This record gives sequence, structure tokens and C-alpha cells, in this order.
Amino acid sequence: MDLTLTLTGACCDLALHPINAENAARVCMLGENLYKTNSLEWWRANGNNTCAMRLTRDSRLEAALGGLPVHLDPARIATSAVELTQRELLESPENQVCLLGYDDEACSRTWSWRGVTEFDPEKFAFLVQRWDRILGEADYLVLADVLYDGRPADGAAWGESQGFTFREPVVVPMEVVRDELGASQRRAA
Repeated sequence: MDLTLTLTGACCDLALHPINAENAARVCMLGENLYKTNSLEWWRANGNNTCAMRLTRDSRLEAALGGLPVHLDPARIATSAVELTQRELLESPENQVCLLGYDDEACSRTWSWRGVTEFDPEKFAFLVQRWDRILGEADYLVLADVLYDGRPADGAAWGESQGFTFREPVVVPMEVVRDELGASQRRAA
């Protein structure tokens, strides 16, 4: 049988880019107009962006085995939160990063596993990123991927996309990013 997991809510595509003082001043001066420059290409150029589903109170989680609904407590996702995965930023000599992107695209994502014979909610592992301190917003969680019984989905599909609005670009001190990743202690050692 097929097991499916669908999360409906808001898709986000956020990116952090190391910047020098000159570019930080440019980001602050241009604000949202930064997206009208070639910075949009910069946002996606080096793979520092995270395109995933944002977890909010309004998100809807549905699981089904063989087409029949099964119960899955959405609270389990938040308890699986891990660190940001953009570790290549840590080695940058720059003291600041620029946050670009959006986090309000109405969307859904469905993960599917083939050959599942019985459902056990404990077999789900949710790869969740915390953006709390970087964005200054409590419980800012982003679901990047899902495993079932230790294996990735056989397929994942986006659906119901309805457009988005870019966030105001923000300059964040690199130490905030390093603290979020728990890297300050490693660098000092």
C-alpha cells in the first residue's frame, strides 16, 4: 500500500547570504527594491535557499495508508526540530548575512512511500529547521523533509501554489547565525 503525508499551509523559500559592510548598507538602503536588482539571482545562485513548508497554527496535516485516513499528531513535527542546515555560511569571513525570500506562499506538499504494510506514527522522522532567532519570531519552524521507517519518500510533490510576497530583506549579524547553529563554541575551541 501507499502511505501519503500531506502538509497544507505556507511554503517558504528563505536564503542567508554572507555580505560585507558595503553590501549590508546597500540592502538597508534598497529594502524591498533589492528584489528588482540582480540580487534575485544572487538569492538562488549558491544553494543557500531553503524551499520547504512553514509550520504554523493554520497548517493542515493529513496522513493516509492505502487511501484511508490515519491519525498523526501534528505536535510531533515541532518536537523534531533540528538546526538550520546552511552550515557553509559558518566559514565565511563576513560579519553579516542578508536574509532574502518569502514565507507566505499558499501551497501543499505531499510525500509518498510505496510498499508500506502497516502505519505506525512513531516511524515518522521530521527534518525541521528552526529559524527562531534569525527571524526574531518564536517557534518559526520549517519542515524540509520527512522520513518514514528510516527512508526518504519515494516521491514528493508540490501542489495548490497561489503566489507569494517577498519579505523585507534583513541584515543579520553572523554571530546570530553561528549561535543558532551552535557553532560559536566550536570556532572558539
